[in-house]
Amino acid sequence: MRNEPTPDEKAAAFDSFRDDLTKSVGQGMEDHESKMTKMGFLFLGIFVGVIALAALLP
Repeated sequence: MRNEPTPDEKAAAFDSFRDDLTKSVGQGMEDHESKMTKMGFLFLGIFVGVIALAALLP
């Protein structure tokens, strides 16, 4: 015997799921952008350091 949810329960569950998903995706995007920005600055620093080293050695 199955317990079928009512349309109101289904709507509430879908709304809750969508809200949670929206929050999770937003937080994930913020974390990803932050990490990529840090990596970008790190690689930029390495690149500038290598160019400076190459300019000073000869």
